[in-house]
Amino acid sequence: MQAIFAAHPALRAFFDAFVDTFLRRGLLDARLRELAILRVAWRCAQPYEWAQHYRLARRAGVEDAELIGVREGAHFAGFAERERALLRAVDEIVDAGRLSRAGFDACAQALGGELRLAVEFLDLVAGYRMMATILHTTAPALEAAGLPLWPPDGIGPPGAER
Repeated sequence: MQAIFAAHPALRAFFDAFVDTFLRRGLLDARLRELAILRVAWRCAQPYEWAQHYRLARRAGVEDAELIGVREGAHFAGFAERERALLRAVDEIVDAGRLSRAGFDACAQALGGELRLAVEFLDLVAGYRMMATILHTTAPALEAAGLPLWPPDGIGPPGAER
């Protein structure tokens, strides 16, 4: 990832602020944050993003069964309605490039009615959708970063590069 931004220090600063905002200073529960990012990575067939956030999700207490369940999204029986609502919102953002008012309201409700959490969630998902685009274009090597391909079992989305 470092090489991507080496030629553009201002974009490097933007990326550092992006990571700092969501991963270090964000208000969202780390578990919910990582489930959302992983759903973006899965839906966008982005193995680098998936592998990076697989590690963070495990640290946040997400079990491998839930990580595999992210592949099914809101249909996975192991998720509570809160997770399902947020994963539906991720899918809507990935599919439509936006979140409907009903989707945004469902997010806010799933996040305890806190507008600031719903706004952070929206920005998080849209931002990681953008990162998937950047990573697909620049194609950083998983091996060079010491990352496995589609952990925990090596199975990626249909049509994903192997």
